[in-house]
Amino acid sequence: MKKTMLGALSLAAAGLMLSSAAAANDYPNKPIRIVVPFATGGGTSNAARLIGEKLTERWGQPVVIDNRPGGNTVIGADHVAKSPADGYTLFFANSSFAINPGLMPKLPYDSTRDFTPVATLLVNNFVMLAHPSMPARNLAELIQTIKAKPDDYPYPTVGAAGIGRLASEMFNAKIGVRPVNIPYKGTSQLATDLMGGQVKYAIEIPAVYIPHIKAGKVRALAVTGPQRLASLPDVPTFAEAGMADFNVQSWYGLMAPAGTPRPIIDKLSTAIQEILKTPDVKKRFEAIEAEPLISSPAEFAALIKKDTETFAKIIKEAKIEAP
Repeated sequence: MKKTMLGALSLAAAGLMLSSAAAANDYPNKPIRIVVPFATGGGTSNAARLIGEKLTERWGQPVVIDNRPGGNTVIGADHVAKSPADGYTLFFANSSFAINPGLMPKLPYDSTRDFTPVATLLVNNFVMLAHPSMPARNLAELIQTIKAKPDDYPYPTVGAAGIGRLASEMFNAKIGVRPVNIPYKGTSQLATDLMGGQVKYAIEIPAVYIPHIKAGKVRALAVTGPQRLASLPDVPTFAEAGMADFNVQSWYGLMAPAGTPRPIIDKLSTAIQEILKTPDVKKRFEAIEAEPLISSPAEFAALIKKDTETFAKIIKEAKIEAP
């Protein structure tokens, strides 16, 4: 009887593998939907649309962008977590996916059990910016200035609990101070106040600031990431400026509901990795100061795990609360 049961289980497993392989061979045979947890327009939504266009060209099936903003990306993520695990509903995740477990203990989904990472797409580096009136010409001088009078230098962030706030809190922890945080609703308002001198420094995504840096309205002191930005070749990395262990980046990637057949995950991942290597995609990412980030599903899972643990620690130490 034991041999009979084992044989039945083996046959069932083989049948399941064949069924999954067949599903992957036939995939996709209908439109794919990418849920973007942000409003329409803007660099992130446009990046998702670009990937959708490339998948459509490759497979001949429409890829629909479904914008579901709100809840620091929780609304869109929850919708995908509860969608069929067939590869036809995907989630356009960003670093907030790794922030939310430490920020909101009672999420409506389990970020580990309810999703399967597919592939990373792109990464944004951060740049340390200072108003020209700030008595600091480099990162070391900025740190000295802030440490001397931290109460005089509140730091601005877009939102009270986003990746920019986490990057700023990591910087604060590195230099051993905790100035007051000023949360802004959006980048444009923060940029206006920074260039106007109402706030003196900020750690921000560089895209909006490149023309203002070149015009001398704001000073760039250092960039995160392993190498200098092509658009700011004279600005050193944090490592070059003396802070070797500070490397915060904002990433984006695609995820699927847990239980999506592995052959479909692998087919999606392979296609995206090949798309990210094309000159057209690299050029269009460069236009928004982003870089393609190529990884396997396992590497993406490891990135999410690492960032989730890191961000949870920062959130607890800085006593950051969900807005």
